[in-house]
Amino acid sequence: MGSRLTMRVRRYLPDGNPLRRGTDRAESAAVLAFLILTVLGLIAAFAVGAAVYRDGVAEERSGRWVTATVTRDAPVPTWVAVEGTAARLRTGVAWKTSDGQTVTGRAPVPSAAKAGTPVRIWLDGDGRPGDGPRSRIDTVADAVASAAATAALSLAVLLACLAFVRRRLDRRRYAMWDAEWLAMNRRRKPEDA
Repeated sequence: MGSRLTMRVRRYLPDGNPLRRGTDRAESAAVLAFLILTVLGLIAAFAVGAAVYRDGVAEERSGRWVTATVTRDAPVPTWVAVEGTAARLRTGVAWKTSDGQTVTGRAPVPSAAKAGTPVRIWLDGDGRPGDGPRSRIDTVADAVASAAATAALSLAVLLACLAFVRRRLDRRRYAMWDAEWLAMNRRRKPEDA
């Protein structure tokens, strides 16, 4: 295993060998460019993941909990909630802003909540009722998924480009070998055959 890896690495290192053709040097340059661009792609993937994480944390912190009053009785759900979770349906609620104004809207409340019942609701950064703050696990999962997708996409594009370059160089090598073979056969004397 070690000797095979060493031979592969030596295949692309510049060594001043006069038998190396231009196509061999071009392939070495393509592999070097691939390695450099792969590292840059991984750095870009990390940057994308970090940006998604920062945005998620900002979204987590952008809202606030307030106490509201249910203005209409909440409907009783006709479906069964997942075990361990309470069914929360949207119904009319009213709450006071920081400057004392009363605002009404629809927010998720516990099932069968009666009008006049105080409930805690989540207001997003724009002051609209929501289901609650974004969870940290969602933020981390989105960041990891974004970074992994960026890395996979950049690696796939780079591998496709490297395969295309190698195929073009191989075609050129085969054409040169065929031409040299034909030239060698023409130089052979008939009595050599």
